[in-house]
Amino acid sequence: MRVLLVESESEDALFLRDVLAEIEEGRYWSNWVHIEMLHAPTWSDAAAILATESVDIILLDLDLADCQGVDTFRRSQAAAAHIPVVLLAGGSQDEAMATRLVRDGVQDFLLKKQVDCAPLAHAIRNAVERHRQLTAARAAAMTDSLTGLLNRSSFLTFGDRDRKLAERLGRRLMVMVAEPKNLSEIAAAYGEQRRDLTLVEVADHLRSLASPADLLARIGQARFGLTIVDTEAEPVEAAWARIHHAALEHRIVIGSAIFHPESPLSLDALLEQAALDLAPNAFAMRR
Repeated sequence: MRVLLVESESEDALFLRDVLAEIEEGRYWSNWVHIEMLHAPTWSDAAAILATESVDIILLDLDLADCQGVDTFRRSQAAAAHIPVVLLAGGSQDEAMATRLVRDGVQDFLLKKQVDCAPLAHAIRNAVERHRQLTAARAAAMTDSLTGLLNRSSFLTFGDRDRKLAERLGRRLMVMVAEPKNLSEIAAAYGEQRRDLTLVEVADHLRSLASPADLLARIGQARFGLTIVDTEAEPVEAAWARIHHAALEHRIVIGSAIFHPESPLSLDALLEQAALDLAPNAFAMRR
């Protein structure tokens, strides 16, 4: 485990280094964990470490030479929101501030005068586990449990971001909707398990057709959404032809609509247009 200690007081840093060494030797967790401590006396030093090193947890003193109070935590969140933070509070004012910051994303805090092997080991273990659970919960809230794709809410959020980006860059954006053909008949004949398997297969096919820059999601019971930004390497016409041809081979029906920056439409309007275009014989892309 790599611990980044952001602490301006050299004596406190030396003390915490000794405590972490004792935690490693004392086996305070069910499994033995090697602890490597990285020390940053200022926020600038911490930012440099976070930019180049992998870190599992941050022990953060709020009062640094180049950054104080809530701003210190805000900077840590901006630089490494994916890393759990345990605050080291120096006094009653710091304790009150740390208590408030727990509501804003701090995983735990300790008063410096309370720091010892057992309390610090407990705080680190709980912070890492709480952060893991929170990350998993956020991911679950954004994804579809059956296919593993983003869900409708995430698609609307990120799709609108893509639409605004396309408008700002003066580029076209293609919005596609896709559905497996005859899914209701498949469910009636073979049951819900086969229906769900069909949806997973369709998701896998669409995932193989989308590029890493494209936005793909399950946006309805049997409907998928895809956004593709126009590029010189692959204009939206070429992308439509490629995806439509491959989709037909897997009995997937495609509908599409094009966002034009000179006459911008909302994402909802584009999805409505694409849904109207969603028909087995819709070979002509909406322009």
